Amino acid sequence: MSKIKTCLKVVVFLFTTTYVQAQCEVFKSEISDVQRYMSQFSQLSDSLSTAVETASFDASISKARKSTKAAMLLMGQAVNAADEAVILASEAQYDSQTCGLQDTMSYTIDAERHTIDSRDFSTEAFENVKNASKANNLGNLQFYMRKAQRLMREAQESADSAVYAADNAHYSCSHDVAHLSFEN
Repeated sequence: MSKIKTCLKVVVFLFTTTYVQAQCEVFKSEISDVQRYMSQFSQLSDSLSTAVETASFDASISKARKSTKAAMLLMGQAVNAADEAVILASEAQYDSQTCGLQDTMSYTIDAERHTIDSRDFSTEAFENVKNASKANNLGNLQFYMRKAQRLMREAQESADSAVYAADNAHYSCSHDVAHLSFEN
């Protein structure tokens, strides 16, 4: 009877270990996607900066409106990337708990927080760009675009922090004894 219990415990242990490793692979995939979307967001923010700068400081309302339209297109793509990253970061945060490593959970929480900040800043910036596109005069257009510019800087800083935290979370999700001893 004790041999059966021992065999059963070994089978349960092996099944649990396999399940945890599979969940960690799911987590790694999700956190890599968070990193990818936040990197895409940063690239869109870089591209966006020229259009926002032109609209914010150009003396010609026609050039400023044209730059505002270009900024609106890029802003929409950036907000979509941030939305996707937030969804994936939330799922990754849930799956990091299954993985069971404290550092992984901590970095994933940081990544989720930064993706949410990035999304919130970019959404607010997008609203300012939309207000700029509806502005009746150059002064109002430039006011909204400068506000959007400041918000996008904050959003990009948050996105860069999210990429860093996601990279750390991915790296720290290892049940390898050599990795854990190196960390300590």
